[in-house]
Amino acid sequence: MSSSELVRLAKRKENRKAIETAYANAAQSYLIHYSCESFYDNESGQSRRVTSIAVRNLASAQTHSWSIHKSAELQKKLENINDDLDSLEHHMLEDYFQFLRNHASFTFIHWNMRDEAYGFQAIEHRFRVLGGEPYILQDERKLDLARVLTALFGNSYAPHKSASGRKGRLMSLIEMNEIEDLDALQGAEEADAFKNGEYLKLHRSTLRKVDIFANILDRVHGKTLKTDATFSDLYGFKPVVLIEIVKTHPLYSLAGILITGVTFYTRVFGLFM
Repeated sequence: MSSSELVRLAKRKENRKAIETAYANAAQSYLIHYSCESFYDNESGQSRRVTSIAVRNLASAQTHSWSIHKSAELQKKLENINDDLDSLEHHMLEDYFQFLRNHASFTFIHWNMRDEAYGFQAIEHRFRVLGGEPYILQDERKLDLARVLTALFGNSYAPHKSASGRKGRLMSLIEMNEIEDLDALQGAEEADAFKNGEYLKLHRSTLRKVDIFANILDRVHGKTLKTDATFSDLYGFKPVVLIEIVKTHPLYSLAGILITGVTFYTRVFGLFM
């Protein structure tokens, strides 16, 4: 077996352990997702406005959420929501970061939230732009579910376009496993919802997606998730390699000697029967 295959197996073991640890400490584990203004349609280069954030506890399924829509309702500004987006977003993010501060020792399981384009860092930067001081969650408290799936099932575990033509591996997994996805928007749909001021629609999509992540994670933990992974994807080598490994193992040689000895004894003993 090559060194790359050994690394592959080691990563698989490491990520399987990370899942087991999350479930062993389920009450201290949250799934997290957020929606934002489209970062592809951004000629100005300005940071993208965050529209909603949701976290769901792995043990209890209790969900906390923050959104521009909720902040507008709390501040009695639903009728003029677009006139005061900065202050509403600031209010939302202030509450979110207080939650992070209060749960600093918890694990947050996410989907590709790993840079300043889309991720924890992007939310931090956005709050600074609005004049806030974000709480920085340490990287060791973050677990990227998308990367875990690649480590466990290989790079081809799901197509980048689903059977129905929806973009993204997440949508492929949803369809392959028949997971309920009512209200879950795709990237382009989220961008359109923002342009149309449909903040409640964005909030519902965010809530649905943390439910979907919890469903996928449960299937990974229970080893029931349906994927396109092959034996080679899962274990880093083909079955024929396993046969060769067994053949070269000392126990295999010992077994061969024992079998040969028993066969010889049986034949010799048979001459006197």
